[in-house]
Amino acid sequence: MEFEERADQLSNEEINRSLADGEILVRARQKLLASGAKFLIGPRGTGKTHLMRYTYTQALLDKAAPLALYASFNKYLHLEPLLKKTPDALKRFHSWVLAKLLVSAFDFLNDLSSDSKFMLEIDEIYDQDKLRELVALLERGSGDTLYEEFGQRITVDAVIKAIKILTAKFGRSRAVLLLDDAALSLSDQYLIAFFEIFRVLKVEGIAPKASVYPGSTQYGPTFHASHEVEEVPLWLSVEDSNYSQIMGDIANRRLTPEQAKNISPDVLELLKYIAFGVPRVFLRLLREFLTESSTNSQSKVNKIIERQVELIGAEYDSLGIKLKQFSSVVKTGKQFLIKSVSEVASAQAADLTKKNITLGLQQTSDRHPLTERMLKFLIEIGLLFPLHAVSHGANRKYDRYIPHLAFLYQEGAFREGRKSTFKSISNVMLSPSSKHPLRRDFKSLLSDQQIANLKLDLPPCQVCETARFNDSQQFCHNCGEKLVVASLFEGCMKLPLNEVPDISQALIRRVHKDTKLRTVGDVIASQNASMELQKAKYIGPIRANEFISKVSLAVDEFLS
Repeated sequence: MEFEERADQLSNEEINRSLADGEILVRARQKLLASGAKFLIGPRGTGKTHLMRYTYTQALLDKAAPLALYASFNKYLHLEPLLKKTPDALKRFHSWVLAKLLVSAFDFLNDLSSDSKFMLEIDEIYDQDKLRELVALLERGSGDTLYEEFGQRITVDAVIKAIKILTAKFGRSRAVLLLDDAALSLSDQYLIAFFEIFRVLKVEGIAPKASVYPGSTQYGPTFHASHEVEEVPLWLSVEDSNYSQIMGDIANRRLTPEQAKNISPDVLELLKYIAFGVPRVFLRLLREFLTESSTNSQSKVNKIIERQVELIGAEYDSLGIKLKQFSSVVKTGKQFLIKSVSEVASAQAADLTKKNITLGLQQTSDRHPLTERMLKFLIEIGLLFPLHAVSHGANRKYDRYIPHLAFLYQEGAFREGRKSTFKSISNVMLSPSSKHPLRRDFKSLLSDQQIANLKLDLPPCQVCETARFNDSQQFCHNCGEKLVVASLFEGCMKLPLNEVPDISQALIRRVHKDTKLRTVGDVIASQNASMELQKAKYIGPIRANEFISKVSLAVDEFLS
């Protein structure tokens, strides 16, 4: 069974027919087309890209809708090495963002099969070929000449002018900008620069919308997201009354009738809840169930859930690699999650006639400043679902979270006797809520030492090994040496091929023996990676392309 789980790989036709219905999705679509700046917020896989692309394609031919332009900034980290190599890296990034926006205007014209030559007649900065070439070259860390002669002349005013030209030409009352993958959470300097552009794009008749993550996105010291932008959540709660219906609609739109016959209703219901409201995960679980070789359904489900727990745990751990200054915070967060899952699972397992899956975390004045960041990282990866805080009297206010149901399932939260059944989760989720939900404070879930480990991990001076004071320090206070910031992109390129998921070690050994390819960067940089891979035994064009695709996917996942 094969179907594409990532919305950025789907055609416009597939996007249009595969978006599920549901109040949360309908409301989010309305917000994307409404006036005013918006942030579409949700963990990876919750459908932000799918919803933005669907909104774009629907508005494209609807003359009553506002003009909608779509641009994805998912390759921003390809420009990250410039921060170490060129003094004008931020200016180049600025030109890249503006060029991407102008390219989105030409994409709109091309999707309408409309002639775009009139744009160049208005202003030479509207040169489609040069704009696309500039974007491609900057993403490869090159293009000095084109940037100096053309790119640095692109201005925000030119972008706004182009948008208003298209709005008037096609008789639209206003415009919305759908800025996908705009979190830029792995490069603070670019992040601040991006949201400065976002701010100045908010002019009369133009409403920017950006998709961001709930945890690691920082907006800079001058951008106050809560005051300037309306937040639109896009993460379906497992407690939503329409949860099963919406997830079922996703399955119906992506499975063939034959595939649907091979999944029993009880297994389908179980996988809905194990997905924890994340459509991309749900699709992967369906694919794994249909392709798993075991004939025993319970065995299949157990393997799938175990792998899901491993995958999402590894994704969370990767935050400590990507955001090195928060590695201790990420590690402590994992310890907090394990203890929280254990406590909630015990409370739930004690009475399966009631739903008791919520952790109430008491707000106290001595809460460590980094605990909020720790919780947001867990939310960003999808390990904790945040609910509204509640009060139980003076000085007894509780933040509330639902731990990931796959972890609760593995911990035995829904086990009847000695074994779990396919109906166990759905039966509990349809039960009334317990009158006495679990309430804890941090000191009961983390030891004093674990709380003390909530600290920033700043790399020392590369010359004298003196510790830094803070993450914004540019020069060593001991020896005066300029402090070097490690490049995440370059770190990704140095990853050995044997760390790329889903490539067998036997295949890696043949590649090592017969080729010069050793790292992810070797494959990406190779002029003809397919031909190089085919030097290894038993690797033909098809297997070589599969190898390259897995490396590319690993890069996208690492840098997303």
